[in-house]
Amino acid sequence: MKKKIAIIGTGFSGTTIADLLSKDLNNSITLFETNSHPGGGCWTKYYGGHPYTLGPRIFYTPKSQTFEYLDSKVKIRQYITRSLSYVEADDNFYSYPLQWKDIERMPDKEKVKGELDSLNPEDISIENFEAYWLSAIGPTMYEKFVNNYSRKMWSIDSNKELSANFEWINKGTPIRDGDERLFGDQLTGYPFKIDGYNSFFKNILKDKEVHYSSKVIHIDRDKLELTFEKNGKKGKFSADLIINTGHTDEVFNFEHGELAYSGRQLIKVVLPSEYAFEKDYEWVHYSGEEEYTRIVDFKKVTQHKSPNCLLTIEIPADVNRLYPKQINSELTKYKNYQNDFPNNYFCLGRLGNFKYTGICDAIDQAHNLYEDLK
Repeated sequence: MKKKIAIIGTGFSGTTIADLLSKDLNNSITLFETNSHPGGGCWTKYYGGHPYTLGPRIFYTPKSQTFEYLDSKVKIRQYITRSLSYVEADDNFYSYPLQWKDIERMPDKEKVKGELDSLNPEDISIENFEAYWLSAIGPTMYEKFVNNYSRKMWSIDSNKELSANFEWINKGTPIRDGDERLFGDQLTGYPFKIDGYNSFFKNILKDKEVHYSSKVIHIDRDKLELTFEKNGKKGKFSADLIINTGHTDEVFNFEHGELAYSGRQLIKVVLPSEYAFEKDYEWVHYSGEEEYTRIVDFKKVTQHKSPNCLLTIEIPADVNRLYPKQINSELTKYKNYQNDFPNNYFCLGRLGNFKYTGICDAIDQAHNLYEDLK
C-alpha cells in the first residue's frame, strides 16, 4: 500500500528527506514550495552575471558521512574560510573569530588584558547571551565585537533577551590562538559549479511532484490534511505523513502566537576590480552602529571569473522571516506548538524546528528522521 507523504518546503531539509524517502517505491511524495524555485536562501541567483545566494552559504561539517552525501550529489570544492570583523571605534579589522594576537593591535589593549586576567573560566554564565559574553571576554571586548552586532543581527533591544543555551554562540572557544579558520578543522567547502547547489535541488526533485508558488496556509490536525494557496486559488491535500520545513506557526493559524524571526534585505553592488577584499578573506562582519551586519565578496566564495566583483550588503529588515530568534519566550512558544503536533507530523530545518542551524544540520536532521521512519 502506497504511503502518501506531503513535504512542505524544498530547501536542504525538504529536498534531502524527499531523496531518502523516495528509495521506497511504496512512498508517494508530493512537495509544496512557496517560491517559484527550490533551495530557499541557498538557491543561486545572478546579478550582472555574478552568482550569489542569500548570504554566503558555505558548507561545513565535522561528519565525513554528511560531507560525502552532499558531495555525491554536487561536487564540493574544499577550501579554508576566513573572515574579519571591523571595529569602528578602533578603525581596525580583526580576525573573526577573535584571536589572541589581535589584542596586541588594540589601542586599549592594556585595559582589555586586565579585564581578561580578572575572568575566571569557572564563572562562565549561561543566564543569557549578554551574560555569557561578558563572563567570557569582558566588557570592552563585548562592546567591540558582540553587543551592537548581535542586537542588530537579531533586531532586538538587548542581548539579555537572547538565550545562551544554544551551540552557535561562539563557534568554538571565544578567543582562539593561531587557527584563523572560521570553521576550525571541520570539512568546509562550496560547490565547484558556478550555480552552486542548484543542481542538488534540481536533480533530486526532477522526477518528484512539486507544487511551486504554492503556500501551505493550514494543516488540519484531525484529518492530516493541508490547505494550500496558488494563484489566488485554494486546494487541499490529504496525507498519511506530513513533514514541514517551513514556518510552524503559519500552518497552525498562529494558535500560540506568531514566532519571532529576524529578516534580511540584500543590497548588491558590482565594483570595477577583480576582488574587493585582499588575501583569502570572504566577508567582513560590522560590529558597530552601522545598519548592515555583513559584506561579502562573493567571487571569493563562488570563484566566478570576471574582471569585476560582486559585493552583497546584508541589512536586518522586517521583509522576510529567516532567522528564528533564540529568545526564551519564543522557544517556549514553539514548545507549545510542539505539544500540539498531530501524529505523523514532523518538522525539519531552521524554520520547522525554530533553531538557528546550517546546511549540515538540515541534512543530518533529514537522515535522522529517515532512519526513525524506516
